[in-house]
Amino acid sequence: MVQVTTGYRAGVIGLVILGLAGCVSGTGGYRPPVEDRAGQGGVVQPAEPAAAGVVVKPTVYRESRTEQPVAVPVPTPVTARVQNPAVIALLDQADRQKRNGAMYAAESSLERAQRIAPRDPEIYYQWADVRRLEGQWSQAEQLALKGTNMAIGDVIMLRRLWLLIADVRASAGNRSGAQQAKNKAFSY
Repeated sequence: MVQVTTGYRAGVIGLVILGLAGCVSGTGGYRPPVEDRAGQGGVVQPAEPAAAGVVVKPTVYRESRTEQPVAVPVPTPVTARVQNPAVIALLDQADRQKRNGAMYAAESSLERAQRIAPRDPEIYYQWADVRRLEGQWSQAEQLALKGTNMAIGDVIMLRRLWLLIADVRASAGNRSGAQQAKNKAFSY
């Protein structure tokens, strides 16, 4: 019978522990296909991780009669913008303050919201509306134009912002500019 030395035994134990640690630590990046629960009999491949704000939809594969999987695109529903709850509360507060005529308080709430979410076009829309109500046409238009830069891809928000710009320009006496902004709004 061969005697096993202590160093050899420790090495074997170490390898076993490393092997078990690898099993426990995860799947090594493998993500198994998810069964389609909608009763269509297909398999849904998991979506790849996406950048923040990008929605990636999975592709559904259905078995065809020739036993070759056929890719069927999954319709992508229009998703609403995800907002921070603090921003939502500040926007609601600013709206109430604006309706009550407290324009400085509304601006303060909107400034706080803008510090939290500087790329949220709703903040710029409401802020431009406050400036419009104060008669500060140039600042209102600039804020709304900045909002259009933040709303790329959101056709509803772009239309709202361009209609606000049209209203601001009309209030400032710029009829042709107002018409151009309306035309831009209805192009979305």
